Amino acid sequence: MKAIFKKEILNDPESENSTYTNFTLKRNTEFCCEKFKVFCKKFTVWSYEHGKFAIVDQITYEGQSIQPIDFCPFCGEKIDYEDENEPSKPIKKKK
Repeated sequence: MKAIFKKEILNDPESENSTYTNFTLKRNTEFCCEKFKVFCKKFTVWSYEHGKFAIVDQITYEGQSIQPIDFCPFCGEKIDYEDENEPSKPIKKKK
């Protein structure tokens, strides 16, 4: 599975000199299985703060904590994360 995202550094509207990073999942993401694709449409699974798919780990009165995932929770396929601004470079094999 290949999750393609766009990384943006934006000015923080609440602070003059601060910025924050936003990771937006692109529509051309290649899902590994239909179950995960449907699940992502029903629930918020993408973390804009971390740039990864994530599951809710713990819910408290103060909020929730999430756990980023690197594998599909349904079929187990590895999720490759790729920034559209920095395409992955081919891996050179050692001779």
